[in-house]
Amino acid sequence: MSDTKLILLCGSRMALPVMRDLVFLQQLSVVVIPEHCVEFTQEVQLLLKDFNIPVLTVTKKDYQVKIQQVIKKHSPSLGLMVTFTYKLPASVYTMPPRGFFNVHPGPLPAYRGPDPVFWQIRNREEYAGLAIHKVEDDFDTGQVVLSEKIRLPLTDTHGILTAKLAELTARMTGVLIKMAALNIAIPSKPQDPSKAKYYKKQGAEDITVNWNNMEPETIIALTNACNPWNKGAVTKINHKIIRILEAEKIQQEVTSNPPVTPGTILSIDEKGIIVSTTQNGRLRLIYIYSDEGFLPASKLEGLGIRKGNTFQII
Repeated sequence: MSDTKLILLCGSRMALPVMRDLVFLQQLSVVVIPEHCVEFTQEVQLLLKDFNIPVLTVTKKDYQVKIQQVIKKHSPSLGLMVTFTYKLPASVYTMPPRGFFNVHPGPLPAYRGPDPVFWQIRNREEYAGLAIHKVEDDFDTGQVVLSEKIRLPLTDTHGILTAKLAELTARMTGVLIKMAALNIAIPSKPQDPSKAKYYKKQGAEDITVNWNNMEPETIIALTNACNPWNKGAVTKINHKIIRILEAEKIQQEVTSNPPVTPGTILSIDEKGIIVSTTQNGRLRLIYIYSDEGFLPASKLEGLGIRKGNTFQII
């Protein structure tokens, strides 16, 4: 067994696979979670209840002091952050002798920002990336120690891709621990500022379908990027907000002349709702979310939505 012990700072289920592996290898000293992550904290406490590993909850006001105290108490040799929302000051990230590292679920420096999973799906990337980098004063700027890419199928949702990256995190953390155990400087590479791009947290416009300028592929990508965390991509019809959870492009010859207004419902059957898009495209809505629940799209007909109605831009 390696003598490397970790303090793990985390805030979502993406951290569970690495936590699982660290427990198995007896390398986890303590877990720190923001206090507002109530359900996740309960899940972690249940996972660790038989292993005598403390789970510390912190707030924005006290996290720096509490993390310093727990590092002094447990003396971890390595620090790891996985979806931890608070920025660490140098007085904290310099404490573990082998360094403090952050897992970023996107390639760096091309996908800096709080939710690179969303933007990689939204941008229809062929591959999704993950990087482990040194923690510095600014978010996502530290030297990269490890990076890897995996194929990103057009059908992957935000939840599916996050689960895949979570398992990749566990494997890459294992490599990081082996590097730290060599007791030599952990090799790293500075990020190229000329290639840096920051993607902000999603606003209302970023999660809304714009029927006037989005072709089927873009709407599908947006739908997947918003599933499940936003319950789908947002649109509106007959003064009713709905969220598209699953959609597919319809491959068929289109002879409409002039073209049908984008967002117009062309048909409704048990398979879903066929809607026109830009460039005379066709999209089938399969599942949606509304105030009435998670529903097959065809059930919107029971709520008064008919062929010829048009989805509006919010």
